[in-house]
Amino acid sequence: MESATVQRLNALTREFYDQHAEAFADSRPRLAPGVRRVLAQVKPGVRVLEAGCGDGKVARWLARQAPPAFYLGLDGSQGMLERARRYSALDSQRPPPPAFRLGEEAFALADLAAPVWADALPGAPFDVALAFAVFHHLPGYETRARLMRDLARHMAPAGRVAMSNWQFLRSPRVERHLVPWTVLGLTEAQVEPGDYLLSWERRGRRGVRYVHLLDEAEARRLAQQAGLQVLEIFSADGALGNLAEYVVLGTV
Repeated sequence: MESATVQRLNALTREFYDQHAEAFADSRPRLAPGVRRVLAQVKPGVRVLEAGCGDGKVARWLARQAPPAFYLGLDGSQGMLERARRYSALDSQRPPPPAFRLGEEAFALADLAAPVWADALPGAPFDVALAFAVFHHLPGYETRARLMRDLARHMAPAGRVAMSNWQFLRSPRVERHLVPWTVLGLTEAQVEPGDYLLSWERRGRRGVRYVHLLDEAEARRLAQQAGLQVLEIFSADGALGNLAEYVVLGTV
């Protein structure tokens, strides 16, 4: 995929989450079952990096259930980060107080599709890296491969990387929201196999975002090229429990 197309699709998704941050986060008030299954394996006192932290739901769960020694949440949407800081501040005031307080510095703006996002990350090396619903929004295989390599090189020995990938074509309801590339003035020849555009509507507002159907074969290839070992793969979420595929990786 040409760099101009990568930048355009990345900007499309970033703008979507900035414009619809509140409504989108409200439509997902609870952590998905697969996310909770992964988080149940995170031990207190570890150093956690979350790529694509959204509005901070994972961070607040960790603060209450498995307080980390250090947490850093990164996201490309300023709107989502503002919500994360606001809700985390409220959460820290509710009794009983969490053992780990999430301050303003816990969340930072980062373009995960950019080549330099991981330079000089505070808190590294990390014991756990989380990337829920992130990789399928990154346009271009090389963009996704670079993110996986960056996560791997910031991990401590015996570290764990967990990702979730949306299997949206398993849902007829979601499939009805596919829109043609002509909406952006693009053709299928300009994107990669497995790339799609999806519309989203709520409260009378509509947006479009880029998504990639990242299957198990690609997940394994990304892990191998980053020098990570596949420890577990499972499906979860949705009415049939198969709307997302979770992949847990370990440093070799």
